[in-house]
Amino acid sequence: MKSQAFPATLMIHVSLAGCATNYEPAPPEFTGPSATIRDSGISERLSKAQMFAVMEIDGESTMNAFRASAGASFGMGAALQTIYPERKVKLVPMKIKLRGSHATAAGFHALFSQMAGTFQSVEGVVDFEPKADVIYIVNGKLTPEKSSVWIEDGATGEPVTAIISK
Repeated sequence: MKSQAFPATLMIHVSLAGCATNYEPAPPEFTGPSATIRDSGISERLSKAQMFAVMEIDGESTMNAFRASAGASFGMGAALQTIYPERKVKLVPMKIKLRGSHATAAGFHALFSQMAGTFQSVEGVVDFEPKADVIYIVNGKLTPEKSSVWIEDGATGEPVTAIISK
């Protein structure tokens, strides 16, 4: 009997392979002043989480919670292993594509959640100019009424970018 999970698994790996490059806005050898941006999230249950992540910096794809968690969850059935990467960035103005969305380990869970109205997602680009030695967190809220994502100062919790809402 053929596994029904195979087409979904194959589709996930093909889509992830298309964005396999990992842009590093401040490579490990960079020694100048920098800041840190961390993805974040909330586990709702073993198989589903809310994730808030940096998807791109100046049009370049970067490692993010969605890709890292999908990779960590591979082969674990419906269990979602959440990973929230961080990246060092140079102190220059940049455009950052943010995404806030529910995530599941299995594609059929996402489909059922969408049909039930319990899967929200929001995405957009914000202008961002980091300050030296600050840790920033990508944060947001996902509700059926309104979903939002933004970058905030990790120490104060205050938004430092525009808030993208849907």
